[in-house]
Amino acid sequence: MTALALSTFELNSPAELAECLKQALKWTEIEALTATYSDWKVEAWKLLPESDRDRIKLLERWKDHPIAQKFPLGCIVQRLNDLEGQRGKVINYWSAYGFEYITFRVGEDIDWCRAQYLKRIAT
Repeated sequence: MTALALSTFELNSPAELAECLKQALKWTEIEALTATYSDWKVEAWKLLPESDRDRIKLLERWKDHPIAQKFPLGCIVQRLNDLEGQRGKVINYWSAYGFEYITFRVGEDIDWCRAQYLKRIAT
């Protein structure tokens, strides 16, 4: 379930808005929620843990970038040439020397790879 699905009914408090912001997977969902409930935006932001604030800032920073559209935060990815079937959950994006990279968590480990060498397995 995404936050946009919740727009069919009204939120009643900044705490409910904060909960919806925690569940939002895309920047467009964040924008829609904060535009609709702009009076509660600041208070809801204060209720979010720092990890959720960082995730939302990351969504905003990469909102228009193709790799964020192709590999949204939290989706499951796998290297194209992976023979072991190792899969990971996308946790970050970055770029260096003209290439885009994705950081993902595989079990307890953290790995990274050029976006062009990954495929999306699941949302």
